[in-house]
Amino acid sequence: MSFGEEELGDLPFLQEAGDLLVRRGYAISLSELAGGPGEPYVELGLRRARAGVIDGRLDPGILRGAPPEHRILSFVIAALIVGATGNAYAARRFALAEARHLEGLLRDRARANRGDARTLVSAIYSKVLGMRLEPVDRLIGAELFEVRLGLSGYLLLSSSLDPSKWGIVARVVDGGYVYMKLEESIRLLREGVAKHLERRVLSARVTSPPEWLAAAAAELSRELARARPAESAAPPASSGEYPPCVRSLLRRLESGENLPHFARFFLAAFLVNAGVPLDEIVAAFSRSPDFNERITRYQVEHIAGARGGKRYSVPSCAKLEALGLCARDATCDGVRSPLAYLRRRRGGGQPRAGGEEGGGRPGRRGDRIPEDEL
Repeated sequence: MSFGEEELGDLPFLQEAGDLLVRRGYAISLSELAGGPGEPYVELGLRRARAGVIDGRLDPGILRGAPPEHRILSFVIAALIVGATGNAYAARRFALAEARHLEGLLRDRARANRGDARTLVSAIYSKVLGMRLEPVDRLIGAELFEVRLGLSGYLLLSSSLDPSKWGIVARVVDGGYVYMKLEESIRLLREGVAKHLERRVLSARVTSPPEWLAAAAAELSRELARARPAESAAPPASSGEYPPCVRSLLRRLESGENLPHFARFFLAAFLVNAGVPLDEIVAAFSRSPDFNERITRYQVEHIAGARGGKRYSVPSCAKLEALGLCARDATCDGVRSPLAYLRRRRGGGQPRAGGEEGGGRPGRRGDRIPEDEL
């Protein structure tokens, strides 16, 4: 498939987008490409970098009306600024914001023309992810599926999503392919594009950036530091009373990693039942690149039973082991649940609040915490 110029403006990370810049007479060297503040695409790039890193989302209005080459150049400038911060958390947050922006554009395209959108999405899978997303029109049961993806590719892209919806047992699999609706393939594409862009941004650091670019990166770093919570606002990963699985997840959050869905649910449920104040739990998740305070607070309150009246129980060690979240060490000494570990470390007393699997029924499937939220 050949991409039109408007499409390349929305896909600025493709090689074809760079080829368009060359055809339009833009030089490739950083000094010539940037030009410096005052150029429309540089100012757009500054706004784009801040929107992705600080706001966590790219308002489509920022790019509305800009010609394709300016949209491409603004992405390049923004990626260089974020890369110059040397901050992996900033790179993840920027990459996720850009991937979500693309997801929104593709969903709009699907609403306007499903066949056209399906061809475009398949082409992006091939160009960016090296995966073959095949258009199909297959009726299985009462559902019409529009695309299929090889099982290995599907597992790679869905690994961090809610297994109750995205796990293989919840999908239609036939002949080594997973069958999906078009919107589902767009959602999976977001995962792959975010990881691809994160790698690109982290490798985009230049040894001697122009003065204005270095200054922009420094200002972005300062603003990000002000926006992130102080270390004391969240539960410490070094807390000796927490089991190793919880300490491991807290360390991953501190490093700015996006945890898989069930890991987030388990961590929130454990901290709630351990009696950690809700504000501190929200502060812990604020280190995630996809953090949204309003949504996170709502979901933590939901897990705590403040909304709906049902407190969620803590998964057992056996369930954590089955899901690859167990980090058992010698201190566990045969405990069967994270809360049992906590009780032992607190001198044999009960956790300050809540329960664990076995003592209380975990949330029903209808109460499932959405995988995009928390």
